[in-house]
Amino acid sequence: MTKTVTDVICPFCGTLCDDLEVVVSDDGKKIHEVYNACAIGAEKFLHSQAKDRITRPRMRQEDGSWKEISYEEAAEYTARMLTDAKKPLMYGWSSTNCEAQSIGSEIGELVGAVMDNTATVCHGTSLIAVQDIGIPSC
Repeated sequence: MTKTVTDVICPFCGTLCDDLEVVVSDDGKKIHEVYNACAIGAEKFLHSQAKDRITRPRMRQEDGSWKEISYEEAAEYTARMLTDAKKPLMYGWSSTNCEAQSIGSEIGELVGAVMDNTATVCHGTSLIAVQDIGIPSC
């Protein structure tokens, strides 16, 4: 059996669509379908339980293969990369929770990083249109 959860907020991009309907198993452990979401938002929900989902840190090896590493190794490597970088860039963040974004911002300040997120790509053209034409109205 399944149940439909309504008024779900999509956490993927800055639009925060709040009218999603998510069909889940009665125990809430499996997502069956997602309605009222864009293709990317729906896929984010559906892929969250995929068997091929990467759930542990990995590091690319010199031969191009990926090696699973511990979270401690990943944090140490990342810290070394950021502190050694001449012009660090911290990019992404769109589907990162608020607490992690806050910590990321603090780290970015410490290393003098340029911070940006994917909204630049997703919504950048919208901003250019508003600058060129103005805010749409009825």
